[in-house]
Amino acid sequence: MPALVLFGRRARIGSDDLYCPALLLLVYQLPQLCVALGYLGFWRRCATLTLDTRGAPFWFLLGAVPLYGFMACLYLMIARVSAKGTIVEHERRLLMPRVLQTHVVFSALVFAYGVTGLVLWYHTDMCYPDSNFVLAIAACMVTEVSFTLTLGFCILGGAPPHELEDEAVDPYETDRSIPNSDVYVPHQQRWERRCNRCCSCVRCFTCNLFGGAGTQHDSMSVVANVIARLFYGSPDLVISDIVAGFILLAAVQAHEEALEDDGSRCLDDHADAEETLSVLRARLRSASGDSGVTTQLLAPPLPPRPVASASQLSSLESEEPNGYVAIAIPSSLPPPPQSDAELDQSLLEMAHYSRYAVGIYGWMLYVWSHPWSGTFRLAFTCFQRSVPYIHGDNWFHLGQTALQLETGVRARDIVYASFHNSVYKPAFCVALDHEKRQVVVAIRGTLSLEDCLTDAIAYGMALDGLADRWGCDSAGEYAHQGFLHCAEAVHLELRRLGILEMLFDPDASHDAIASDELNVCARGEYRDYGLTLTGHSLGAATAILLAIILRPAYPNLRCLAFSPPGCTLSPGLASRCAAFVTSVVVGNDIVARSSLTSAEELRDEVIDLIGRSKVGKSAILRQVVAWKRPDELLYDTPQARGGAFGVQLANYRAMLQRIQAHEPIHKLTIPGKLIHLKRATDRKALGGCWVCCRRDGGVCCTARTNYRSAWASAESFQTIRIARTMLDDHFPDKVHHVLQDCATRLRPRESCMG
Repeated sequence: MPALVLFGRRARIGSDDLYCPALLLLVYQLPQLCVALGYLGFWRRCATLTLDTRGAPFWFLLGAVPLYGFMACLYLMIARVSAKGTIVEHERRLLMPRVLQTHVVFSALVFAYGVTGLVLWYHTDMCYPDSNFVLAIAACMVTEVSFTLTLGFCILGGAPPHELEDEAVDPYETDRSIPNSDVYVPHQQRWERRCNRCCSCVRCFTCNLFGGAGTQHDSMSVVANVIARLFYGSPDLVISDIVAGFILLAAVQAHEEALEDDGSRCLDDHADAEETLSVLRARLRSASGDSGVTTQLLAPPLPPRPVASASQLSSLESEEPNGYVAIAIPSSLPPPPQSDAELDQSLLEMAHYSRYAVGIYGWMLYVWSHPWSGTFRLAFTCFQRSVPYIHGDNWFHLGQTALQLETGVRARDIVYASFHNSVYKPAFCVALDHEKRQVVVAIRGTLSLEDCLTDAIAYGMALDGLADRWGCDSAGEYAHQGFLHCAEAVHLELRRLGILEMLFDPDASHDAIASDELNVCARGEYRDYGLTLTGHSLGAATAILLAIILRPAYPNLRCLAFSPPGCTLSPGLASRCAAFVTSVVVGNDIVARSSLTSAEELRDEVIDLIGRSKVGKSAILRQVVAWKRPDELLYDTPQARGGAFGVQLANYRAMLQRIQAHEPIHKLTIPGKLIHLKRATDRKALGGCWVCCRRDGGVCCTARTNYRSAWASAESFQTIRIARTMLDDHFPDKVHHVLQDCATRLRPRESCMG
């Protein structure tokens, strides 16, 4: 940082990104140098010292030794220069372009020398077995130079000339006016092209397995506008700078979490001591019958201390030496006072209906979650008769088969299922749960590129029109634009088919029901059943908004949302939804914490930490395997010695603040009563490898058992947590298995209480 300029072009890496590549190439060369020296000293068999074909092996390997020695010195110099300074203090690495230019020139010489060796080996009659040494060394030389030059072309290829970038207008240095939406237009067009290319590549490499044909949609421009706002301008960062910033943020958050856990543990110990003291008082009273004496004998209990927030703990810790914490996580409001019995009952219900939220994903998720048995089960049960109420399934009826295997429902209990999918139109099904006497509407989450496009249309949209059309309680509120369109599309489809009218209304007219597309039953046959809406991720958000639309007609409906996005509803409507919506979030799920406001906060924090780093990028990357405290990595404030680039970074942050102040985003949050499932582990000292030796250990993902449940508030999910499991915690199969484990541990408790 900033980007390395080489041969007049801006590279895609920084001058501090070459430490590891240089060491790897050095390690690659050392065995070859040892082989050359070993041949010259010990292993020469038939080669002579004459200047003819019999002496060619000796003289070729003798010439390779100084070449390898000089290249090794170059690699050591590159690693040394790359390790100097910090991310911001790039002035200490000004020698890097000259060293790389020298390396390019000398690499051409090594390549020519290696090609010469191959030609000699092929066209001359060198003695055996010494000719094998010539072949090995020459091939290694050509391979090494070919690899490094190819890598260099990939780094520099397609990059604009550096002079053009210098002459371009820098909006955050020259334009001090407050920008408006028109400023994003060039960036929006660029991001729209990038998104289209990305979708085309995914379609090509996956053979349309995840769709993508419907991504050529007008909404792509809205997605590009969202991305252009988040990444407007450029502070001359490269991808490794962003990775280093995320590692720093993970270190800060982990340190603050450890401080918060220590504070909570102290408070728990204090509470246990008070409880023990109360028990002793009660025993003494019962034994002596004189409460006054007991009161004199035992000191009064200490007043309970308030629970310290992460920010308070951070400020206390910072007063000690080596106690610096870079970012203060805002304290969360206390969760709503629901009882443990209500929590247990909610968990059992969530565990039951999670089967529907997972089953509607179809055969791909079923094979993913059952890697050994899933394929065989689908193969032996997919030969079913085609039914008219299952739409959009493949020839082998794999979607229907996976739905039945996961949920346990019979084919005749599926009222309607549609696996058709496009932008704003998710797959969904309507099924009968006779065990719970419920009509279940399950909506699929994100599985296709079209669903990703819907997720990314993240601006808030007013719900006044929704309130006028359907009479729901949403006037003056906002919702995620993409989710809102999905909910209205599902609602219109339900009305067109007349599904709910057929199931609940005995007076429904025959013309209002699409009998040829449904599993028809008698009018109002299930009017004594309840209505439950459910879904995961995108499906959860759609189910919540659909519940808001349907509630005026079905006031007793319920919505069970699994891992809903953190950008679903405005706070006012989200809190009112607690009457009929229950949401569950597992661990550090990134989607449950994601919104435009949290994404902007994350971006600002990463940029701030990059400016405050006091060690080099190589030291930051070693944080992954050798944990350090944040005060060893960061300054208290952004460096004053950052030079011109530090000023550029400050101007960029100021420009982002002007954009946020002039064009505020509607705050959206996660709705309903919230249950947070967090793995119960013994807190260990901060240390070890961030990848596999941190708390909640595991190589690829955390275990799916031994999770604790607790009520939470929406404010607890306003900040994105950088954690190893932040993606794994959102997967629908993991959410389902965690809930099943919780339900398994709750059922014996209920039987004992009964």
